[in-house]
Amino acid sequence: MASFGQYVNKALGFNPQKREYENQLNAILYGNLINFKDVVFYNYCREDFILKGYKSNAEVYSIVKKIVDKLSFAPLYLYEEKEDNKSLRYKSCKKSVDKVEHAKYNIYRTKALDFVNDNNNFSKLIEQPNEHQSWNELIELFRIFYFVQGEAFLYRETADDSDIALSIHVCPANLMEPVFGGTINDPITGWKLNLLNGQIRKLDAKDVFQLKMANPEFDSMGSQLRGMSPLQAGQKYLQLDDTAVKAWLNSTVNEGAKGLISPNHADPKLWLTPNQVDSLQNSIEEKIHGAENKNKIVASAMPIQYTAIGLSPQALAIVDGLKYSNVKLCDLWGVPPVLFDPNPTYQNMKEAKERFVNEVIIPYLNKEEEGLNRWLTEPFKRADKKNYVLDYDTSVYDELKLDLEERRALSEILSINEMRVLEGWEEIEDSDAANQVFIASGKVPLNEFDMGLTLNDDLNK
Repeated sequence: MASFGQYVNKALGFNPQKREYENQLNAILYGNLINFKDVVFYNYCREDFILKGYKSNAEVYSIVKKIVDKLSFAPLYLYEEKEDNKSLRYKSCKKSVDKVEHAKYNIYRTKALDFVNDNNNFSKLIEQPNEHQSWNELIELFRIFYFVQGEAFLYRETADDSDIALSIHVCPANLMEPVFGGTINDPITGWKLNLLNGQIRKLDAKDVFQLKMANPEFDSMGSQLRGMSPLQAGQKYLQLDDTAVKAWLNSTVNEGAKGLISPNHADPKLWLTPNQVDSLQNSIEEKIHGAENKNKIVASAMPIQYTAIGLSPQALAIVDGLKYSNVKLCDLWGVPPVLFDPNPTYQNMKEAKERFVNEVIIPYLNKEEEGLNRWLTEPFKRADKKNYVLDYDTSVYDELKLDLEERRALSEILSINEMRVLEGWEEIEDSDAANQVFIASGKVPLNEFDMGLTLNDDLNK
């Protein structure tokens, strides 16, 4: 017979047996880790993704740079949330890929959020996170690490017994290793930062912000707690791209003679003698080679033929593999390959840009923004007792803007101020008329509409 406590737990939705069952996986995965205090486990070398991928492969560099440069268009602003609970609507519109819904984001953001004064300590931190970098410089490096290594880290300097950031710094994933020893549900107690001078600095877990790509490799060493680099899945295509470029370069540097001139005679008696070959070579150098012989017509006293010397079929196949590896490398990050096409059609480029923003840029900015609001904003909210919100302004992207017909349709159902916000202008203050919705004059209900015309059916009645 069930006890009174079991009935209460069931009524409240608590199920201790289920909770214990659900934690068994964590117990298996992390049980051995939390028993090793301050033990660091080293995984494969993430530094290779930077040195052999981003720094040594032009294709990887171009793809990551394309993403990071596009992300930099959206500025980061600090707002204070108003108390009328309109922020939920603003957040849902921002995440939508529909142009009209995303356009509403500007309107609802204006209604839900207020700009924070620039003299605020939080605002100053966002403008200058540390003495060596601006926010744009810091976040650019952070994003390079994220897209190349699959994860990126920020850490904050704080006062004693405080989690309010005094400065923020970025570090690559290959210099960060987790320290295990917490609980089964939260096994990481800190991170060890390699200072590259023989010293290791230990950071509390709460002072470290980790943004990572999902890693499905679950094991007892905690691999799932680290991000998975796209290059880990695309190593073979990276190698193919490197091999093809190397073959192409070798063929250019070491190609030697471009062709061979020989008599066009089957009879060996009519072939050139060694002295005649030397004489012909001198004539070629004098009358064919060089810029001074450009567009000249050269005469020959005997039938000769020219045989081009090119790459072997195997070498040509490797070079031809460049275009396939380029496409696959783009697919690793979800970047449309059309963006790197030197001769795309207008429609293809337009669609590729929209896909790029909707499928790569917006999802990442939402992910980064949510993480920063949890890690960086919360301590300031508690200290100042204000509902701070960090927000990336995604309305700057042309790919998300409405066309003329869509704006014209919205102008009939929105107020003047709402349309001004939609177009990126400031609201007209102290004007009630600017906040009213206007309709075209002369409109009447259809059942009251009469043009004074008589139809044939009416005449027959």
